[in-house]
Amino acid sequence: MRTLIFLLLLLPLAISAQTEKKLISFGQPDSIYSAVLKEKRPLWIYSPNVDTAYFEKPSYPVLYVLDGDDHFASLQTVIQQLSLNGNTALPQMIIVGIVNTNGNRMRDLTPTPDPKMPGSGGGEQFTSFLEKELLPYIDSKYPTAPFKMLSGHSLGGLMVVNTLIHHPDLFNAYIASDPTIFWNDSRILSTMDSLLEHQDFSNKRFYLAIAHTMNQALDTIQVRRDNAMGSIHTSAILQLAEKLKTHPGNHLNWSYKYYDNDYHNSIPFIAQYDGLRSFFRLYTFPTYLYPDNSDADSLRTLITAHYKALSKDMGYPVRPYEWEFNQLGYHHLSMKNYAKSQLFFQLNIEYFPKSYNTYDSMGDYYMQTGDSAKAVSYWKQSLAVKFVPRVQEKVQHVALSTR
Repeated sequence: MRTLIFLLLLLPLAISAQTEKKLISFGQPDSIYSAVLKEKRPLWIYSPNVDTAYFEKPSYPVLYVLDGDDHFASLQTVIQQLSLNGNTALPQMIIVGIVNTNGNRMRDLTPTPDPKMPGSGGGEQFTSFLEKELLPYIDSKYPTAPFKMLSGHSLGGLMVVNTLIHHPDLFNAYIASDPTIFWNDSRILSTMDSLLEHQDFSNKRFYLAIAHTMNQALDTIQVRRDNAMGSIHTSAILQLAEKLKTHPGNHLNWSYKYYDNDYHNSIPFIAQYDGLRSFFRLYTFPTYLYPDNSDADSLRTLITAHYKALSKDMGYPVRPYEWEFNQLGYHHLSMKNYAKSQLFFQLNIEYFPKSYNTYDSMGDYYMQTGDSAKAVSYWKQSLAVKFVPRVQEKVQHVALSTR
């Protein structure tokens, strides 16, 4: 077993020792000193850019990623691809890449000590660092929404499972990519039934990805009778899936997939993609339901129903992006689609009543449609929220022109 663990689990450490990793350009470095772990913890952060000079400060779900320096770039690319330029398959989100410190990956990502692996078993202490230090720090510094996810692969996946089972309230959703369940003779499975039976996992989501790490000639039945190390690894994960199946009364919202064409090191990308898609299955806006010639009232009903259902599914008030509705309002205004232009500006006011921009935009709408009195009324509401010289100039310009 020692040989398998070093080959399967510790390879990232060997690679890291050979090549210094650098943060890619679309993220930003951060760090936090951990009194729990007694060390400085480097972080890689991606937080969407929003011009808060114009728009209300938004909030985003947060994805915490173990082995962050290995998975940060691919996750950021997936999220950018599926949340921008009209794609609503995923929400924009904050990514927190938790970078390993030198030589401490096994310490942090193993929940129980294995006598054969000195220095292992610090997982609970690492979880304490997450709970008491990292999560509060991220919430205090970045625009976070009350929806947190934890993703991990291999030993990181083991820690995801351990956190779900023993500390379910820390996160709303969990992705375990080919987790090393067989660690320490599959110790984590020994108390699994009791915890799954007696805990309530309402509003918790879990995605389990299983790679084909055993002999290609074996299937998921034969693997249980094979003593090769790859089969032991896969068999332990399958046992986890079976235990999850036998306790449907705990309300855990979970799913799993067996990737017969992926092995241990090829699975993280597709596993994280599929896991995120499963968590946000209702997020895609149903644009196919309204054609270009649909009326504004039907569109309003569709939009409000979508965000109401999404808010119920996610467990917190989910709003559209203010800048997108603002852009749609001006687009329809330029096309003289006045009913739809007014709709998007009005929805922005309803979703973002504390944003000066929403009232300013509605003022522009009324000015272009020939109602200067209502335009001034909305611009004054904008100024009451926040004094902006250019908005004041609009009010003064109308006053001068009507003398």
